[in-house]
Amino acid sequence: MNITSIVIIGGGTAAWATAHQFLNKTNYDVKIKVVNTPEIPIIGVGESTTGRFYDLINLSGNRTGLNEEEFLKETESTYKIGIKHSDWHTVGKSFYSPIGDNYENELKYPHEDYDYMRIYHIATEQSYNKTFQSRLMHENKLHIVDGHDVFKGTKFAPIAYHLDTFKVGQYFKRKALEQERCEYIEGKVVDTELNSDGYVTSIKTDTGQKIEGDLFVDCSGFARVLIDKVYDNKFVSYENELLVNRALNFNIKHNENKKIPNYTHAWAQKYGWLWEIPTQTRMGCGYVFSDNYTTPEKAKEEIESVLGKEIEIQRDIKFKAGRLEKLWIKNVLSTGLASGFVEPLEATSIHATTIQITHFIENYYKQDMPFECETLHKRYNQEMTHMWDHIKDFIVYHYITPRNDTDFWIESNRVERRSERLNDMLEMWKHRMPRVVDYISDKNNNFYHIGNVLWYQIAIGMKTLNPTIAKNELLSYGLWDYSEIRFKEVSDFVEDRIDKCITTNEYYKNL
Repeated sequence: MNITSIVIIGGGTAAWATAHQFLNKTNYDVKIKVVNTPEIPIIGVGESTTGRFYDLINLSGNRTGLNEEEFLKETESTYKIGIKHSDWHTVGKSFYSPIGDNYENELKYPHEDYDYMRIYHIATEQSYNKTFQSRLMHENKLHIVDGHDVFKGTKFAPIAYHLDTFKVGQYFKRKALEQERCEYIEGKVVDTELNSDGYVTSIKTDTGQKIEGDLFVDCSGFARVLIDKVYDNKFVSYENELLVNRALNFNIKHNENKKIPNYTHAWAQKYGWLWEIPTQTRMGCGYVFSDNYTTPEKAKEEIESVLGKEIEIQRDIKFKAGRLEKLWIKNVLSTGLASGFVEPLEATSIHATTIQITHFIENYYKQDMPFECETLHKRYNQEMTHMWDHIKDFIVYHYITPRNDTDFWIESNRVERRSERLNDMLEMWKHRMPRVVDYISDKNNNFYHIGNVLWYQIAIGMKTLNPTIAKNELLSYGLWDYSEIRFKEVSDFVEDRIDKCITTNEYYKNL
């Protein structure tokens, strides 16, 4: 089939980010139509992003005019260096997990991905708080020295953003519609027309419009107006592994002298955890909890007691953790919440959204699209469902904790709550430190970028790996002395540079 028109259904960040990706990476004669269903609310739990969103904003050769400085000014977004986890292991204790905080193994022994730096932290039972990004997080500073962005132009810039999703959606919408080949249509999808082979040929809105297309992308969130309404599509639940199923969303305005953090705060509570995500003007917050252990009313009271102030709940969001069995059927592709959802921890929703579309465009999309090739569908669906399952395992890993103060934490930590894959990895790590190949059995194919770095940082904070095993491994490879030297070099380098970095408040004030 020759692709001349791509129809995207949805009006949130996922839909407009998808529009930009297709505008940037398809031929100019392909029309992009975005159909927004106003009745479907924009879910704001994805206000924290990963580095993949940074890549979208700063794409080399960007055709749609996305500009980081303009983006930050117009949307009141802020830089995200990482996540601060509080009370997950021990109440009253916290740890940092920077994003993309990679250290090259210059010796390439025993292989180039061997993370001796983090293994040294485990062996010496040190907190991960002396690296450059950790210090930036601790001191509320940014990666700007004398007006120069020290990460700009690096291969993998370890930067993400905190978003006001409504404002980001409006910015993305405006920039996309500046392109002549992008069209916006408002209306609720009420009907779908299929041809004799089962391919969608058009959708119909409640205003009577018939919108034809060749490729349809379902970004309609939990409504999933195409991907599991038009086709028989099984939902694979994660509820046996992840207990949280509800979120109370609210905002807190910054006080005039409030320091704007450069990290997402994931703060464990009695029956789940509280997110605190700073934009330039407010703190976007939410309590993610299990309503099998507490009620929304009691959850609100709990958070008000913790914060010492009354809060106004904006939304009470119920969700089911899980993903669809097929994310690409015939000529319909899904992404965002329409594909799956784990929970807000680690900003995996927007992360998965950008990866799903990027992976499809770069590895499967052709203008003369061979939709009839079932092997392509099968391969893509295997890769993307594995991605969702692996992300789920990473989130479950956060709940391996000695906390036993409530039934929620006791139940979350049960071995039976973990997948066979996760339990296998944990068993291996009793005997040797984690390797990149442990996650996907192919260190060169981790295209979804959740690998050693983040797993190790959670392991350091949650104390899930054995320091004796770590030390003996470094000694056996002859890397103990080298690790000590490199750790001191890194610490001294950071100490020398950190005072030169600009504070977050000063940076946003001067934007």
